[in-house]
Amino acid sequence: MKKYLWLLLLLPGLCFAQAIHSPGPNERSILHTVKSAWLVMDETSSAGDEPTALGEDELKKSRLDIAIAAAASGDGEISTFILPSKWNWLRFRSVNITKDSGNVIYDIYLGTLGGGVECDLVYAGQLDFTSGDQDSSYYQITFTSGGTYVPKPGDTVTGNTSGETAVVISTVLSSGAWADGDAAGTIQYRTSSGTFTNSETVKIDSRGTLKTNVLTHAASDLVLFEWADTLVVTPKSWGAAWSSVSPADDTIAEAELDVKNADFLVALPSTCDADGKLLISGY
Repeated sequence: MKKYLWLLLLLPGLCFAQAIHSPGPNERSILHTVKSAWLVMDETSSAGDEPTALGEDELKKSRLDIAIAAAASGDGEISTFILPSKWNWLRFRSVNITKDSGNVIYDIYLGTLGGGVECDLVYAGQLDFTSGDQDSSYYQITFTSGGTYVPKPGDTVTGNTSGETAVVISTVLSSGAWADGDAAGTIQYRTSSGTFTNSETVKIDSRGTLKTNVLTHAASDLVLFEWADTLVVTPKSWGAAWSSVSPADDTIAEAELDVKNADFLVALPSTCDADGKLLISGY
């Protein structure tokens, strides 16, 4: 299934929102680390095929781009991300829609573009997440009749009947097209204020511009994602740099990786039995 995922990397309050701080006279000898909010790096649906490990002919960025565009055998589910230059370490978390059993496995690849357009990819390791019971702040609902405006991360959605609100994280298109007014799929929210009315249309405030009847919710309740609390890391070429926490007590599992000069990240969800998200943060 072809996956469409939109990330607005500089959106205030959602992604890289951070204040610029000038060290005071008593702070100039202190090392300051850039602190970035969590980003949704990959959005994966349990429906359809999942991709297999990259073959030798796909271990270059240009060839991987072709495979993703072709979307054969689940390759459309592969996500890529260019790492900000200030990120030397990465943290990984996962959420999915099934309590205490949902499982998503990600194969992680790294490369170094160095300002260029091509790089070799190296298999860095595998992250095997299983969900616990702790609620996250991420929600999902199916939609139909989408068009012609494409919801963007950070847009504020309001139900025309219920008056309930939520903030868009991303959308996944399963059929139709936004331009044709018949887009259908799932839309992911955060900071929901309540329950939407069944089959109501929604409007969107996109940075001060109102878009009416953008889409129709196909269900009344937002499905709540749960944090993964169990994690198994299988290190590969970057093995010595991995560390992880797997509490298995309904709190939050997390992995950490020294990217070692890499600036291009690939997440390949090889197993997915519940709609899931891979979250990353860098420092």
